[in-house]
Amino acid sequence: MSNDQAPETRQPHSWLRIWAEIAGAWAISIAYPLYSNIAAGPEALTSYGMRRFDVLALILVVSLLGPLVIMLAELVIRRLFGEPARRIVQGVVVGVLLALVVWQWLVGQGSGTIVRNVLPIVMAGLIAWLYVKTELVRNFALMLSFATVVVIGAFAIDYPIRDELLPHEAKASTPGIDAETPVVLVIFDELPLAALEKPDGTIDPRFKTFSMLSRTSSWYPGAVSVADQTTFALPSILTGEDPDPTGGNEPPAPGASNYPNSICRIAEDGGYTVHSYEPITDLCVPHWNLGTQITASIRRAVGADSPAPPDPLAPGALDQKIARALNSPFDLPWTEIDTGRREAFRDFVGGLPDDPRSLGVLHIALPHVMWRYNADGTSYEDFRPAADTLLINPSTNGEIKRNAQQMMLQLKFTDRELGKLIRKMKVEGTWDESLFIVTADHGAAFERNGSRRILDSKNQGWIMPVPLFVKFPGQQRGQVVRGTVDGRDIAPTVLNALGLEPLEDMNGTDLTGRDSLPVKKANDVVDTIGGRIEVELAPVERERRRASRFFDRVLGQSFYAPGGHADLLGKPPRGLSDVGYEATDASLYEDVDTTADEIPAYFQGRLDLPEGSPYPGPMAISLNGKVAATTDPWRFGDSWYTGVVLPTAGFRDGANEIRVYEIKPGD
Repeated sequence: MSNDQAPETRQPHSWLRIWAEIAGAWAISIAYPLYSNIAAGPEALTSYGMRRFDVLALILVVSLLGPLVIMLAELVIRRLFGEPARRIVQGVVVGVLLALVVWQWLVGQGSGTIVRNVLPIVMAGLIAWLYVKTELVRNFALMLSFATVVVIGAFAIDYPIRDELLPHEAKASTPGIDAETPVVLVIFDELPLAALEKPDGTIDPRFKTFSMLSRTSSWYPGAVSVADQTTFALPSILTGEDPDPTGGNEPPAPGASNYPNSICRIAEDGGYTVHSYEPITDLCVPHWNLGTQITASIRRAVGADSPAPPDPLAPGALDQKIARALNSPFDLPWTEIDTGRREAFRDFVGGLPDDPRSLGVLHIALPHVMWRYNADGTSYEDFRPAADTLLINPSTNGEIKRNAQQMMLQLKFTDRELGKLIRKMKVEGTWDESLFIVTADHGAAFERNGSRRILDSKNQGWIMPVPLFVKFPGQQRGQVVRGTVDGRDIAPTVLNALGLEPLEDMNGTDLTGRDSLPVKKANDVVDTIGGRIEVELAPVERERRRASRFFDRVLGQSFYAPGGHADLLGKPPRGLSDVGYEATDASLYEDVDTTADEIPAYFQGRLDLPEGSPYPGPMAISLNGKVAATTDPWRFGDSWYTGVVLPTAGFRDGANEIRVYEIKPGD
């Protein structure tokens, strides 16, 4: 035994040193990348309603708990087998953790499989051997313990974590509320007014609930959004304040720390029961327990449920597997833009109080992408990668029409669920005397090659005009209220129903009793990623009418005829020319269960046409012997593709036959 090892054998490392060495290597390899992913975006904490105490608990779990468990295991090993055995284990632990850093770097550089798998193993073994043999490496491991403090400190001052941990703005005092008016506010997402309207300015009767609201409540066709991002728009809707003017990549986190005077907080302080669901913001009442908040944040950070996860922390998706295991004893929050939206909506409706002294606030990402829902509420596989439905619209007319169809069918589902909410209120006797508000935070655009979400001069008529329906307490007859309104007007209107005056910071107008409103020439509080801009409203209105004509032209005859020729729907495809195809996933149609929550209604395939063929014209898609939909194909590379949602009523249990036909002039 070397001279430098003998004293160490006689004086085993203290438990504190053992933990510190592990914690330092852990901070670099595990905690730092986790924190970096957790702190990605303004909604990093607000998505799960994490407040200051919750963040501190998260830090304890991510930075301190893992090293503590390993340290306790090593103390057991030392007790059973002695200090030399414990030191070997410590060397292996430190070696593996530091080798993970190298593996992560190699993955980020796109290194080959052999290099990124062999090199970290060699490094882990070398570090472990040197740790056991040399005091120098053991001291180096001890020096790494400072990384624990550095990584935690960097996370605490990182955006947007600092918004929650630093001192908050004080909330205003709220008097007791004597009113007994139930209030329900429903905020949809990516819902352009043009999708609901017919070109003549009426609500499309196919959306039965929205059409009913236009006849029985106050409808504000001049309503516009104040932002193209939820993180800007929701705070303005729930506080009545101007959206943050800075824009950019670091807006105030949309939570209670930055917006303490939301209608939820005011109503709750005044004695109202608040029932809410917010998948992005945290302005109302957090409803996930601490275990869910912490484990779901870790699960989200490693992309355990994401179609486009970040770079992995460990080989074999081990980080994702561990994150799922940690979360398994706790509830998993509904997914923000995936199929969990159906359950989230229904959970909100089911839990809505029948107490007249209650406020319900629902923000639901519908009809927002991802487009996964049929009109009847079943879901379907979409095939496309997440990037295809994010910010930039596709470049072909066929894909644009396909996207519009999917969105409108999801809007039909949204309309159906909204109807269930209203029926529940009527059954429980809270509808007549309620203040019931339906709106959207912003719209979405369907222009080729343009942005679906980021506001510009070409899409402003799609994104800014939003629906706004307000049924006031006791209102029986509908009215159309002309003039310009926006999301800031909602909070003062809610406070009026509660018998309260607007707060000083509220910049909106109480809409109660207003038969008309001023028509503004411009809205100067529109916030975008680039900052606050002023938008002239006359061009917005012209673009809105054009957007409405687009929806009517493409889907006005039927939601299942984006390719036109709606007269063919429901008929046998007699006289149509058969076209071969290769389905994206033909197995989906081999054994269909029509009672399941998921029906393979979205059909997509590559057409069997010669390479370089010219545009073949619209296609008819038959399902079990009858034309179920028409579609406008699009070209990708040298091939033509078709994609369309088929009506679920046309499916049968077991095998289903899908065929594609060319629609020629005169067919």
